[in-house]
Amino acid sequence: MSKYFEIECSKNGLRVGKLVLDDLQLTTPLLVHSGRVNHYLLPKQVWETNTRALYYDPVIFAEKLGEKQLRDLPNLRQLFAWKGALFTTSGADEIAKLAKPRGYKANGVNFRLPKEGQLISLSPQDSLQLQEQLGADISEQLYRAVDYYSPIDDLTAGVALTNQWTASDSNSLFPVTGGGLKALHRKSIASLGGARLFGYRITQTEQIDTVAEVKRNLLTVIKMLPSESLRVTKVKASLEQVIAALLVGVDVIYSDVAVHEAVTGNALVANGKRLNFDHARFANDWGVIDPNCGCSVCTSNYSRAFLHYLAKTDSPQYLNLILEHNLFWLNQFIIKFRSQIN
Repeated sequence: MSKYFEIECSKNGLRVGKLVLDDLQLTTPLLVHSGRVNHYLLPKQVWETNTRALYYDPVIFAEKLGEKQLRDLPNLRQLFAWKGALFTTSGADEIAKLAKPRGYKANGVNFRLPKEGQLISLSPQDSLQLQEQLGADISEQLYRAVDYYSPIDDLTAGVALTNQWTASDSNSLFPVTGGGLKALHRKSIASLGGARLFGYRITQTEQIDTVAEVKRNLLTVIKMLPSESLRVTKVKASLEQVIAALLVGVDVIYSDVAVHEAVTGNALVANGKRLNFDHARFANDWGVIDPNCGCSVCTSNYSRAFLHYLAKTDSPQYLNLILEHNLFWLNQFIIKFRSQIN
């Protein structure tokens, strides 16, 4: 596979880059949406929102399918007939909820999927092979997931085991761990011995409570990374955290914000405001969600009053239409952000 990343322009610590994955070329900064979108929309509908990349957690995916073994998971590209990019996580965060402390070993981790109860042994190499099996264009190395706010001894142990697991694969994302502690970040990165990698995944960001701390921690780690490498992180399902990651120079951001807002009934509009059409004030509002939006929902002239009707009648179409709009709106938001850097 032909895969490379290069920076095309930079300004005040921010940058626009080109991420090439065979015949697919993506521009960064890039917001990568959760594969949960395929639960509500057809892949063709997702593509038409200008979404070009999705991310999946293989362990969560196995739980949803009720698979007995991770090796039974299908190729995601074939399953969804998806022609965009596929990013995968190692499943480390979900494994941390399933594995007992004694399940973590020098050669990998043992855990059980909740429905089947069969013991799964996953080595660092197994994790990379699993992500390849899923059809991942961008995969990440397995790491020992520890909560961001854990005691320093637990964070230190997590870094030490992750360093033991470091795989000799320069094409996968290296996980930078260590909570919010600069010394542990440095120890994590030092395990590479100065090797230059394709990219780095800054872990634990989605566990951080405040936007200010997200920015502080990401900026601390970014200053330690080689400037030419891809910077990746996952944030909460929060537009405010997405913006925080953008403002410190992260290249690729995983977030479930589009689905989260849609599930709670919210449509994103100018300045990041949310509109929930369940409210009575929309009953006779014949305008579209956002007159400046080019999504299929707004250009089809579906009125706020119609969306209010769908919300009040608990129609599943309400969530689907709001999600279509949110995906398009977020993708346009990122495009506008890039243009400001250019």
